[in-house]
This record gives sequence, structure tokens and C-alpha cells, in this order.
Amino acid sequence: MKLKKLVSLALVGVMTLSLAACSSGKTGKSNGSSGGDDKKSYHVIYLTPSTASQFWTYVGIGIENAMKDIEEKEGIKVDYEVVGPAEESQTEDYVTTFEQCIGKQPDAIVTATLAIDATVPKAQEATNAGIVLNFVNCGIGTGDDGANEDYYNEFYYCSNDTIGEMAAQAFKDAMDKKGITDGVLGMNTNVENEALNHRIDGFRSKIKELAPQLTLTDTYYNGNDVETAQKNAENIISTYGDKLIGMYSGNNITGDGVCNAVADSNVGDKFINVAVDSDDIEIQALKNGVLDAIIVQDAYAQGYKCMENTLQTLITGKNPESKKQVNCPPVVITKDNMEQSDMQDLLDPTRLKK
Repeated sequence: MKLKKLVSLALVGVMTLSLAACSSGKTGKSNGSSGGDDKKSYHVIYLTPSTASQFWTYVGIGIENAMKDIEEKEGIKVDYEVVGPAEESQTEDYVTTFEQCIGKQPDAIVTATLAIDATVPKAQEATNAGIVLNFVNCGIGTGDDGANEDYYNEFYYCSNDTIGEMAAQAFKDAMDKKGITDGVLGMNTNVENEALNHRIDGFRSKIKELAPQLTLTDTYYNGNDVETAQKNAENIISTYGDKLIGMYSGNNITGDGVCNAVADSNVGDKFINVAVDSDDIEIQALKNGVLDAIIVQDAYAQGYKCMENTLQTLITGKNPESKKQVNCPPVVITKDNMEQSDMQDLLDPTRLKK
């Protein structure tokens, strides 16, 4: 009987140790609301809206550099993975992938969304599961409105209102430089989106204030497809002819298509082309004079700050920011300033990759 009792006690001890070991993985996970932990390894997923987009690749460079810096500084290890659909237009695939990410139970998810309504319940689910969720550039609100902030830890963004307003000012500056006073302005962007529409609305409001005599077309949407953007631009050029003085593109994919159309047309030197965000096609167009200005977000800085905050939240158990939304202002880049070193870093963050 004594031997059986000793065996039973031993088994109880083994089971107790096993249960403690199984539960230890969860105790390290923090929801950002209380005390840190002693974990030395964290699983973080970057869920990108597009693996093919240069912009989101630039964001990713900032994320990875921050990860490497924090690993070295804090003596931790990050199990890092990148997932997401190939194209921004694949929003259903994005939402499905978000669900799969939650199922992996990572310590944190860093992401951006172009499907706000469908993402909100996933964000809530992730946050309720104790996953630190940070948004970069495109969140579940415009950033300025503070929408749905209970469903994420932090949001680093660039105000789309500011982008639109700065683009309008750049367009007016180009008008003055080229001696253009009146005409039709073509409006182009990728998709109808609550947040991204502010780039169009901000532009419309500001250009009306700066040049009320201009006539603006309806907004031509292209589904974030370069070929469609080019066809839309060609349609605008053929429809308005000599009355058309220029075009505005709300993102880089749209800008690529518009630049292709402008380069292939005979619009002449007195034509203004302003776009948002940079990539290889736009940079070359800026050099060639096909593009007059690019409103460039600091994609690298947004990614860096977002990952830095993510890891600090995990390590300390609390969000180090005092505000849930942090605005990272854009910069206007033209042919005149594009060769400056800091402008080159904004145009091509691959220069900063560690």
C-alpha cells in the first residue's frame, strides 16, 4: 500500500509540472494593460495588404529594422513572419489570412487594412485573445477620428486629409511655375475606401480654395490595377483634350498608370501630374519630368515605430505611447529636391535596410 501511495504522489507531481509547463507559454502574452514578462522570445506576424506592393515592402523594411534593433538592445528573439495576399485588391483573402493569423495565437500582429468594416470584428477577436495588435498606415478608422480604438493597441498613420491638401498645394505650385491659370483636372485613385477617400476629398477642398476656377472630373477608380489606371487616364486625356491641364493620383499604383498614359500622350510641357507614394516608375517619371511632384509618406518610419511599439508593449506589458494614434506627416518631393540624401531615403527605403 505504501508503494502504491508513493507512486500516486509521484504521478501527481509529474502532472503538476506538466500543467505548469503547458500554461507557461500563455503567461508571457500581454494585452498591453498590465505588467511585463520575462519572456525572451516573441512570435510577431506582419500581415501585409500586398506582398507585391513596393510601398508595403518599404513599411516592412522599417518593421524588420526595428525588430533587429530591439532584439539587440533588449536581448530578445523575435520569431517573425510575413503573410498576406499578393495584391491590395484581394481584400477577402486579407480577411481570411487575418483569421488564420489569430488561429496561430502569436504574441502580436502588425498589419494594415483596406477593408475596414470586415477587419473590425477580426481586430476585436485578436485583442480579446490577448494578441497585441498594431496598425500601420491603414487602420480601422482614419486615424484622425479615433474610431474603434478599443480593438487595437496602437496606430501609426499619415493623415490622408493632409496628403490630399499637400497634393493640392503642390498642384497649385506647379500651375504657377508653368503659367497655367484655368482648365480641367483629372481625378484618379485606387479603391473606394473610407480612409483613402480623404486623400481625394482633402485635395478637392484645398484646390477649390487655391484655384476655384478649375473644373475637376469625377473620381476614376481603378481597383488598384496599373493597366486600368492607365486606361482611365487615357480616357480622361481623350475626353477633355486641350482643356485638360493635369491629373492627380491618390496612390502609387494609380500614379504608375497615369504616368504611363502621360508619357505615351502628346499633352506637352504645360501639363501637371501629381501623385501620392513612391515606387520605381514614379521616381523615373519624376526624373524625366512626366511627374511634377510626389507626396511621399514616410513608410519606413511608420513601420519602424509600429514594430518598436509592438515589442515595447510586449516587453513592458503596457503601451508606451500616450495617444492611440500617431500621425507621421508626409513630404513633397519634386525634381528640384529629389537628389537630397534624406529625400532619397524617403523615395527608396531599401537604402536603409539592415
